[in-house]
Amino acid sequence: MTQIIQLKYGNTKCYLLKGTQKNLLIDTDWAGKLPQFFNELGKKHLKVQDIDYLLITHYHPDHMGLTTDLMKLGVQLVIMDCQKDYVHQSDYIFQKEKNPYFQPIDDQQAKQLNLSDSQYFLNQCGIGGKILSTPGHSIDSISVVLDSGEAFVGDLYPQEQVPLYHDKILSRSWQNLISQGVRFVYFAHYANERVNLA
Repeated sequence: MTQIIQLKYGNTKCYLLKGTQKNLLIDTDWAGKLPQFFNELGKKHLKVQDIDYLLITHYHPDHMGLTTDLMKLGVQLVIMDCQKDYVHQSDYIFQKEKNPYFQPIDDQQAKQLNLSDSQYFLNQCGIGGKILSTPGHSIDSISVVLDSGEAFVGDLYPQEQVPLYHDKILSRSWQNLISQGVRFVYFAHYANERVNLA
C-alpha cells in the first residue's frame, strides 16, 4: 500500500506518495518557500533526495512556485500532455510581483507523459493508480487516483459545492473520479473528505 505523507509549509497542502520503487511529490508552494520546505521535510524525517518525481496538479503560483528549485536539486518534473500548454501560465504573476525567488520552468528538462501512459508510469514507481484530467478549477487540472480509492485533486472544488457552479465540466470531472472508484479525496486547501455516493 502506498504511504501518503502530507507536507504543509505555506498555504498549500502537498503530498508525498512513497512507492515501493520511487517516490512522487504532488505540488509545491509559492516561490521563495524553499527554506520552509526543507524545514517541513526535516520534521517528517525526509530529505530532498527521497523525492524522485514531482507532479503539479495545475500550474497556478501556489502549486508550482518551487518547481525549478526542486529540479535543480535532482527531482524530475512530470508534465502531463493535457498540461503542456499551461506550464508557464503563472510566470507573469511572479514577474509582476517582482518575486526574486521565482525561476521559470525549463520544459525541456521535464518528463512529458501522456495520460494514457500514467498507469504504467505509476506502476513503475510501485504506486498503484492512474492520473486523470479533471478540469473545473482550471483547464490543466489533474488528479492522481490510487487503486485504494484515494485521490489527490489539487484545487478541484469539493463535491458539495459542485451544484453551486452550474458547470458541466466540473460535474463531469467529479463523475469521472467517482466512476474510477474514488472514495476519499485529498485537497490542497479544503479539508480532506470522504466521497458522498448517495
